[in-house]
Amino acid sequence: KSCVGEGVQGGGAGARLLEKAMSVAKSDGGRTVLLEVRPSNEKALALYRRYAFRQIGVRRGYYPKAGGREDALVLARDLMEEVCA
Repeated sequence: KSCVGEGVQGGGAGARLLEKAMSVAKSDGGRTVLLEVRPSNEKALALYRRYAFRQIGVRRGYYPKAGGREDALVLARDLMEEVCA
């Protein structure tokens, strides 16, 4: 399931949400952001790559899906690194 509804995807809501979450984490002393994403969620993966997230692992069979399970890619982003998205 996506944090941004399909009807508003592509309008920048996901990027704003991600930027705000990273800003709050950094201001609270956080140094790294971790997240999981379905490999099939190409829109989310593209967004995370624009913000310099890198894959650091895989959680096998993490998400339910029709007919079985889907892996989750584990991504990380160093908040001390300045990135222009």
